[in-house]
Amino acid sequence: MKFIREFVILILFVSTLAACSDTKLVTPETEGEKLQILYSNAMELVKKRDFVDAAILFEDIERQYPYSKWSNQAQLMTAFCYYKSQLHDESLDALERFIALYPGSEKISYAYYLRALNYFEQIKDVERDQSMTNKSKQSFYELISKYPESDFVDDAHVKIDIINDRLAAKEIEIARYYQFNHQWISAINRYNKILENFDTSVYTEEALHRLVEIYYSLGLKDEAKKYASTLGYNFPDSDWYEKSYELVKDLS
Repeated sequence: MKFIREFVILILFVSTLAACSDTKLVTPETEGEKLQILYSNAMELVKKRDFVDAAILFEDIERQYPYSKWSNQAQLMTAFCYYKSQLHDESLDALERFIALYPGSEKISYAYYLRALNYFEQIKDVERDQSMTNKSKQSFYELISKYPESDFVDDAHVKIDIINDRLAAKEIEIARYYQFNHQWISAINRYNKILENFDTSVYTEEALHRLVEIYYSLGLKDEAKKYASTLGYNFPDSDWYEKSYELVKDLS
């Protein structure tokens, strides 16, 4: 009972102080001052890594002050905060609005980069659907094409290499299945797809060797030697080339 009574007294005391000091508080005089306070509050939440609440506050700024100089920055921060919260659909919605409304913004390349990252973070395992992988790759290429001098281009190239490895991994998994089930034509087509579309991936060497294996099994000596030669020329120190060489070294 004593605690409850003291708590009530404390609340009344604080309320009285607030009432007495109303005339002494400094309140924002202009819309610009109010907006600056809201934006500062949102940035404080970002510093605390309270990204969802920060995003909500940035959205409020965008909604309440759509024509202010802060609006476009708030919209981009909304997208960033939702991205950090792994709320990718919400982040992408904000980015699409930003790209449509502010195509001439000095930060437009970052918007394209963040859009690609949203797709990139949603890439699934090799065994699952790769639609997000393709969307991410397309978005990174769009960034590179539209803004080749952007600070984000180098990382976009790195991400594309990672994506290509992932897509090639999917292809080689299917190709192996066809090969080991003696579905030669389907396997050949899949391995060639890797060579044509993902020639810088880590699976290029294996794809070449598997083609040597298939053509060797089919008795097509010239084709087997051709792919072994290509493998040796491009990857002379490769373990896959060593295996291919063992297959074709005695072919006349």
